[in-house]
Amino acid sequence: MEREIVLLGERVAKDKYLIAQLIHEETVRDVSEKELKQNEGFIEVVTETRANFVELLGNSMQNYLEQEAFEQISKWGEATGRYFLEQGMSLESALMETSIYRKHIGKVIKTEALYQKMSIENVFEGLEVFHSFLDHAVNSYSAAYIKAYQKNMAAARKEFLELSAPVVPLNDYIAVLPIIGDLDLDRARYMLEKTLMAASRLQITTLIVDLSGVVKVDTVVAQQIIQIVQSLKLVGVRAILTGIRPEIALTLTQLGVDINSLEIGGSLKQAVQKLDFAK
Repeated sequence: MEREIVLLGERVAKDKYLIAQLIHEETVRDVSEKELKQNEGFIEVVTETRANFVELLGNSMQNYLEQEAFEQISKWGEATGRYFLEQGMSLESALMETSIYRKHIGKVIKTEALYQKMSIENVFEGLEVFHSFLDHAVNSYSAAYIKAYQKNMAAARKEFLELSAPVVPLNDYIAVLPIIGDLDLDRARYMLEKTLMAASRLQITTLIVDLSGVVKVDTVVAQQIIQIVQSLKLVGVRAILTGIRPEIALTLTQLGVDINSLEIGGSLKQAVQKLDFAK
């Protein structure tokens, strides 16, 4: 049986360009001639990549009893998953090609098995080995794609948070913290930390916290806003809330917050006009 599987693997590796071409023809079935002409260079690269992958599967079948065969597939999957993401390809579109590989390589295996007059048992065993390697490749590049995607999302989230607490100085002692968009708990906590650090670094005495750009505030986030105000007060910074819409005021009231205990400045423009910049 081992010899038969090796023969099937050899045939798959030998027919790599034929298989790659068949896969190409199926994937571009609905693409216009004009588009194909414009992307000739890219298509050549993709075809070569597909052929190399087919060859890898064929070689893996020939060495299916060795652990190294699976390790080589894993390395390919990790590199390919990251590459798909870098090229802006969705995981769904990448996975769609799996069935095409399965179909055309399966046909080559069956044709070679008939030519070699292999038993049904050997044919099934050969197909099982092939499917196991292909499935392992899919799992490997899916895991790599998701891991790289999550890493990118975490980096984007960190960048977003860093940009979400822009304490803008108006002069030596007054600054503005404009809050825009949805304000979730993570962002509110990050904002508290960065605001206190910025207030200390800039040595300001007054910070205008403008809420006019906030879409919605739930009770948990409202508590964080109050915490920002209270924390600023503890470090000697006067906090003025501006842009408070009725629904935000209602949420604060429902929390049992005494609105009169907060310094409300109306709109940002009104608050700035009331401040004494000559101080």
